[in-house]
Amino acid sequence: MALWVVVTLVFFLARLGGDPAALLAPVDATPAQIDQVRRDLGLDQPVFIQYADYLRGLVTGDLGMSTSFRTDVLEIVGPAMVNTAELALVGFVIALVGGLVLGTLAGTRVNSRFDKGVRLVAVAGQSVPAFFLGMLLVLLFTVNLGLLPAFGSGDLKSIILPAVALAAFPLSAITRLTRSAVLEVAGRDQTMFERSKGVSPVVLLAHIVRNASLPVVTLSGVQLGAMFSSTIVVESLFAWPGVGQLAIQAINSRDFALIQGIVIVNTLVYVGLLFLVDLSYGWLDPRVRQSNSRNSSSKVTA
Repeated sequence: MALWVVVTLVFFLARLGGDPAALLAPVDATPAQIDQVRRDLGLDQPVFIQYADYLRGLVTGDLGMSTSFRTDVLEIVGPAMVNTAELALVGFVIALVGGLVLGTLAGTRVNSRFDKGVRLVAVAGQSVPAFFLGMLLVLLFTVNLGLLPAFGSGDLKSIILPAVALAAFPLSAITRLTRSAVLEVAGRDQTMFERSKGVSPVVLLAHIVRNASLPVVTLSGVQLGAMFSSTIVVESLFAWPGVGQLAIQAINSRDFALIQGIVIVNTLVYVGLLFLVDLSYGWLDPRVRQSNSRNSSSKVTA
């Protein structure tokens, strides 16, 4: 349902910007030449017939033809999505590991200097725009220190700066939520009871982290999906050949089919990640599995 809504909105919104044939034709094109471009693109048909044809193509995996690259949209978006996935996954690992470690340590050391420092850094990470942080990273590690390249792709060094710039916001969000979840679980009666029985700190910490993981998993899945769809600024700043960079090219060349394909692929990735998050609940919390089992049993009985 969500994918259909996105497809429909993108299809009709793309046509609100004017006649694509007039935009794609040469500046000095005659009306006859513009009409020919319109027929070549299938834009001479009523809009709802175009919409039905587009949906029919999507069912078979056809995202249309790129007018700027003169090839299938999927052949262009596929390699770019691989590069974006590489950048997003590296950034996500940085954000997830850093957020879990910092949030857990801060939650177990409430109001200490470390806790206050982590909260300050987390607020700063959610306040500083990605492009500004990226420029600071380039100025420090590329211009002043000469340690890391500012542009390009293909090796480990080239992905560090864009991954860190992309990971700053989700790292801060995961850190803050992890800290809050750890504090909430640590204050429960069950946790206090286990502490009073003399349970070892390692076992107690594992219990706290496991019970605090559900909201963190939810947020992590949402953040990973957002990282896939928000790489446009970071990719443009660091000249990373991903979907964000490709989207800018598509917008500048008024390539509506390519823009629609990029949005659809990003939506599929986002919905798929949320589905995986839902599946992970049963593994993390036995109560979810038991609830699902009871619901299934009640439906069978009914």
